[in-house]
Amino acid sequence: MKILDFLQTFREFPAFSTAEIEKRYPGFERENLLNWQKKGYLRRIRNGWYGLSDGIQSLADLYFVSNKIYAPSYISLESAFGHYGWIPEGVFLITAVTTQKTANFNSVVGHFRYSSLRPSLFFGYKILTENGRGIKMAEPEKALLDFLYFHPDLREPEDFEAFRLNLFQMKATLNWQKTQDYASLFDSRALDSRLLTFQKLLDDAESF
Repeated sequence: MKILDFLQTFREFPAFSTAEIEKRYPGFERENLLNWQKKGYLRRIRNGWYGLSDGIQSLADLYFVSNKIYAPSYISLESAFGHYGWIPEGVFLITAVTTQKTANFNSVVGHFRYSSLRPSLFFGYKILTENGRGIKMAEPEKALLDFLYFHPDLREPEDFEAFRLNLFQMKATLNWQKTQDYASLFDSRALDSRLLTFQKLLDDAESF
């Protein structure tokens, strides 16, 4: 097989699986992957998943990789907060939720963390189109609820201070009725209590 043909085929994909390779090239010899890694053409992201050595050029590419290498999943929690301008954006850790078990992957392209939700709570995400590719991203309201769900320690307004939240941007972005509607689907008194605490935080911020 010619490496140039392979590189051209997968040029537009920040991550691709061995199954996708074999579908495109029946009879593909997997030892090529090891050889091409040694030569610097490819990078192994996790078991069964690879990317071209220069295949990741943006944060959106990392979001795409996150969606692909552990599915079903969507970007949420701190990464979604950064996307919406609620916290200073960072690229050191990509956070997502999944219906699979909780997992962490540290790779040469980035660090990926997945928090496990039961299937009935796997909703409230949209498809963002970046560079012709779809990325599953939590809606603002669901990103907030996922965050509160996985942070049971947030009991008082001051507990939120460490996260450096841009409360005014959050207020401008959130649809509070949708937030409450989504919260009802969690059917959790503990979550409802944390949401009320956060609402008080927003209300207090408006008074300054």
